[in-house]
Amino acid sequence: MRRSRSVPLVLFAALTACDRPARELMAPDRAPSAVSPAAVTAKMGSVAGAKAGGHADIHGTPVQNVRDQTYSFTAVSDGAPPLAKGQFESHTLRFTGEEISVHADVTCLSIVGNQAWVGARVRRWVTNGQEQPAFAGIPMIFRVVDIGEGGGTTDLASLTFFPPAPGTALAHCSGRPAFPILRESTNGNIQVRP
Repeated sequence: MRRSRSVPLVLFAALTACDRPARELMAPDRAPSAVSPAAVTAKMGSVAGAKAGGHADIHGTPVQNVRDQTYSFTAVSDGAPPLAKGQFESHTLRFTGEEISVHADVTCLSIVGNQAWVGARVRRWVTNGQEQPAFAGIPMIFRVVDIGEGGGTTDLASLTFFPPAPGTALAHCSGRPAFPILRESTNGNIQVRP
């Protein structure tokens, strides 16, 4: 009996495909641009001057206790990647009725294609008109996707997330995880420029 040589090749191709990193599932017309690992490495080495910014309006869910969140930000890479500078300003309405305003300083930025990961440090936190000094200095992360310009395009943005450990903003920018979850920005415009 003669063995086929194509069986080992098919098996090798299947195993190689399973070894690739998982990607976040998104609708095809909203998917971030695909970039090879070599291009990611090259991009990370050349992001000095890269920038992202804009405005997002996002609807949350009761799970996050965020009814609506609006934010504006500017982030420009500065020095060795992924270090960055810029500003962030948000207003959040919770399902519990609280209103929270946050002002933060951008600390890092990572861009791959049309997607940006941003980290920041809270400078000022106000809940229902009352200053909350205990929140000053905590890290904050979010990510955005620039879908493009023109009628019918809707950019994507995540709600902001406040991880408990220092250094997580830099890890977020360096690791570029599929987190926080992206949502459609119902109003506004995100710009991502490698």
